[in-house]
Amino acid sequence: MENREMKVLAMGLPRTGTASMAKALEILGYQGVYHGIKAIDTPQDWVVFSRAADATFPSLPTYTGKPFTQEDWEELYRNCEATTDLASVFGKSLTSTYPNAKVVLVIRDYDKWYKSIDEMVLKQLWGPLADFSVNYVEWVLGSQAGPASRKLMLGFFQAKDADEARRNARAAYDRHHKEIQEAVPQEQLLVYHLGDGWEPLCKFLDKPVPEGVEFPWVNEAEMLRKTITDKAKRDMTAAAMKLLPWVVGAGAIGAGSWMVMKGASLSG
Repeated sequence: MENREMKVLAMGLPRTGTASMAKALEILGYQGVYHGIKAIDTPQDWVVFSRAADATFPSLPTYTGKPFTQEDWEELYRNCEATTDLASVFGKSLTSTYPNAKVVLVIRDYDKWYKSIDEMVLKQLWGPLADFSVNYVEWVLGSQAGPASRKLMLGFFQAKDADEARRNARAAYDRHHKEIQEAVPQEQLLVYHLGDGWEPLCKFLDKPVPEGVEFPWVNEAEMLRKTITDKAKRDMTAAAMKLLPWVVGAGAIGAGSWMVMKGASLSG
């Protein structure tokens, strides 16, 4: 695949219509628009996100403080002209890495955002089923998707667990918007609110308004639920198949041992 120049950083936080923004950028002609959902089945991407989190967030016990360079980011974005969603968690790093990119900061009402991030992200990443997946299923498969996702959220919220993330949500939300607006030159920044439509986005990006095309609305919650459920099923099946030879072997050893012991008792 060809290398592309990063042209647009959509820095709206996860659960601010990031899938709709990704679709809008694709309609406007940007190639290789990256959204977090595309990373679900790309194991190497999660390795990069995990390293980026370790380099970025001092609150993580795995923090290294090692600078995350453009070469590092290009492992994810070398084929991308735009990125959304998970990228926002690394807003300061990415706006510094790609200083010529235009930045779209999508802002959603805090109360609606908090309800959505809690339901669709925090509750999905922590809980009995999530713990089982991360501690057993993904461990068997060698996957970093769950652990890396947790790192991203705990790092962004400067938290040690999901409850602290909830308590820190307002501060993290405000800090993110302030940092982006302070870091990006005014002429390169568009503060965009859900529902603003094509006009301000197209004017900012110097693109014509698509004729006869409504601004996309993607039911991201439904898409995310289905994607997570489908991945969980695939991972469970893959883990079971990987463990099957060990289970069969253990069963054979157990049966053999029982027969030996039984034979010994009969001969005695």
